[in-house]
Formats: sequence, structure tokens, C-alpha cells
Amino acid sequence: MNIKELKPQKVWEYFDAICKIPHVSHHTDAVTKYISDELRRNGYNPIVDKANNIFVTKPAHKNCKHTPSVLLQAHSDMVGTKDSSSKHDFLKDPIQTQIKNGWVYANKTTLGADNGIAVAMIMAIFADRSLEHGPIEALITSDEETGMEGVQKFDIKKIKSKYMINLDSENDEEICIGCPGNIDVEAELFFKRNPKPIPNSTNLRISISGGLGGHSGQTIHQKRINAVKHMFYLLTLINDATMIRLVNVEKAGIARNVIPFECAVDINVDKQDVSKVKNIVMQELKAIRAEYHMEKEIVYTCTPSKTKLLPIRREHSDLIIAVHAAVPNGVHTFNWKYNTPETSSNLGLIETRKNSIRTYYMVRSSYDQSQLRYAHRIISLFNSVGGKAKQVDHMAGWLPKDNELANIYQKFYKQIFKKDAKQVLINGGVEPAFILSKMPNMLGISIGPLMEDVHTKAERLNIKSTQKMYDVLLKFLPTIK
Repeated sequence: MNIKELKPQKVWEYFDAICKIPHVSHHTDAVTKYISDELRRNGYNPIVDKANNIFVTKPAHKNCKHTPSVLLQAHSDMVGTKDSSSKHDFLKDPIQTQIKNGWVYANKTTLGADNGIAVAMIMAIFADRSLEHGPIEALITSDEETGMEGVQKFDIKKIKSKYMINLDSENDEEICIGCPGNIDVEAELFFKRNPKPIPNSTNLRISISGGLGGHSGQTIHQKRINAVKHMFYLLTLINDATMIRLVNVEKAGIARNVIPFECAVDINVDKQDVSKVKNIVMQELKAIRAEYHMEKEIVYTCTPSKTKLLPIRREHSDLIIAVHAAVPNGVHTFNWKYNTPETSSNLGLIETRKNSIRTYYMVRSSYDQSQLRYAHRIISLFNSVGGKAKQVDHMAGWLPKDNELANIYQKFYKQIFKKDAKQVLINGGVEPAFILSKMPNMLGISIGPLMEDVHTKAERLNIKSTQKMYDVLLKFLPTIK
């Protein structure tokens, strides 16, 4: 079955078209052109800015002239993650969708339902002139997945709506009324290499692969391996048992907000210690498999290295290993009222440069001061040992409060389904955090169909939930007063 045959058909037709257009972050020109061209074909005049944000308005239906204006909001980019066996090129190839047991998946890659299905819903609403609703504004931003870059470049003054419905949530029984802001941190440790090869030594390649990965907000509290962090834990164990020298850390990670699912390093060891190193790697793999029950495909390997790089000096190697093993990562504080992580950090990216190891972190919290404290722990650690670390971006959190729009939607939902939609604080950032910080008199909620494992190769979108949420949205819009 082709996804274009699913209901509501117009939504799935648009989602199918979006899947066929490569649209990872920072490569949204083509999808922006498709969306804006389709809006123009349907008689609208979208405004497209230099950052590839799209803003468009739809007049009220004749029966809803006195209904207040509502902003529908989504983002056009996606995270590109794939299985190590996949040859998919996110800059050239279409997403290959498939249907299994009531869910839509991709073939060994992320699906891009985050947030392509929301864009498809907005486009379907604009395509149907018969729908009854008040005036609608729509904002489809770019580069949300890389620190909400698009919305920060958008002219917020264009928005006139009283209410905002963001469509970037992932549970149809929840109403998001708050989310963390984030601080991005860049950190660097410097090194020098040995001037010549070390006698009676050899290079080994250690790799961790097959991890689940995941969204660093929604899944940070689950027992999923951050492959970069666990690699450095492993290196500390090896370093305690024998003398090793780091040679290279392969570039790892997809984005700051994605938990790294693989990492590989080259190390230099004395030839007599090779079997000892391999034994430690296998022992750690056994321990990880026993502890991390979700990580069913995790693999640790230790093989001869092909690198021709000289080893990093021992004192620099020791420091790099120790700092990256010690740097804070994961959940720092938990909000028990809303049953969600409150402050957390993710070591999302790492790379070896000419004479340094550079890492990139995303710190999240609903509370600005908590964000700053946690970010400064990372910055202080690196700076105190002669490294260089800095804050490169900051977005305020969206603090939950009594929300008239959320209360109206909750009541409406219960009338239809005879059960409550729960008002929640989520741990993944959504763009209302930024928009509402600039428009304090606006009320906003974030809703969306059921998705699981976003930002991973297992990302999936529930078919019945998608139809449910689109129908709910169409019925809810004309009731807003």
C-alpha cells in the first residue's frame, strides 16, 4: 500500500511529496520552493524570507468571521540519521516510506515525520477552501533541528494572531504547555603529537556501533547509550589497566540534539598489551548488554587500525580522555510535578581537528538559571584544564502556566473522546518557546500525532493517530472564541 492511499488523503499526498524532496537542516531550498509554489497554486501569497521561513495567511470562512486569528506553526527541516548499512544520501535521495502494522516507517533512515506531517496538515488546510475556521496564519520555519535557527531569523512582528497551535508534539493524548530552552556549548581541548613513532607499539581501532540514538530531549532519561560518552568511559578503563595514547577520534554525532549512536577511536598501545585491551573491550560489551536492555544491537569491536597518524602525547591523551569521561551528560534534575526531565545535557558531536578535539553540547532546561549553571559546569571544566569552551547560543524556556487555550482544547478533546488530554511539560524544545518569549500576550499549545523514536533510524508515525489529530484540528479551529 502506498502512503498516498491513506486517510486523510490530501495530508498523506503532501507528506509523500515532502518525503521525496531532500530536506535535512541547512538544505531546505527545494522543500521551501515546493511548499511555497503549492501555496501559490492554491491562490495564496506566501512570504519567504532569506532564512527559508514561510509565512502565509488564509481568510476566515464566511461562517467564522468573528473567530479570532490562529497561528498554525511547524518546521520544514528534518534530522538525517541512518543505519550504518544504508547507502542513503540525505542530500540527494528521497525518503523511502513503508507501512508496517499501522505505522509509517522509512527504510533504515529517519522518516522526517518530525515535522513533515505537520507541514502536510497545514498545506491540506490551506488547500481546502470549504473548511470552516476563523482567519489563519501559518508559519513554517527552517532549520529548527539545529537550534531553532530559522524562527530566530523570522520577523515575529508579522504575526497578528491571538492564539498559536504548534504541531510539533508527538503524543495525541497530550497538550504541551511548556518546554525547555537550550544553550549550545562548544568546547575544545588542544594537543600535540609525538614527533616520531613509538617503538614496540601498535595502533588499534575501537568502535561502538548499533546504538539506538534518539532525541536528546524526549529520550535523554531512557537507558540509551551515548556512544561518545561510553567510548571515553571505556578508554578510562583501558588507561587504568595499561598505558595507551589516543591517536584519533572519528567524527561522530548527527546534531547537538541527537544522542550519538556510534563512535570510533584509534589508540596506540604497547604490542604486549593488545590482548589485554581487547579483553577489556569485550568485558565492557558484556557488561553494557547486561545493563542496557533497550540496546539490543549494540556492538563493541577492537581491531587493527589503518591510521597513519602519530600518537598524541601521553599527557595530552590522558587529559582528553579524563575530561570527556567526566564532563556532565544526561539528566541533571527531574521535574516530578510534570514527570519529565527538567535540566539535562547531551554531548552530541565530536571531531578531531589538526591539533585539537572539539565537542558540541546541548543543555536544556525550562529555567534559564538552571541552563546557565549547567552550561557553565561544562565550560568551567574545559577552561580550567587549559581548553577553550564557550556558550554559542541561548534560547529561553517556555514555562508552563494556566493557559486558556489549553483549557479550551482539553475540554473539547474530552467531549469528543470521553477522556482527558493531559497538559504536559515536555523535555524537547519546540518553537513556541521562542515565539512566546517575543509575544507574551499570545497563548499557545503544541499538539501532534503519535510518533516514536524520532531522530533515529526507527522513527515511525502512527496512521490512525495522524487521521485523529487532523480531524480534531479541523473540528477545533471553528470553536475557538
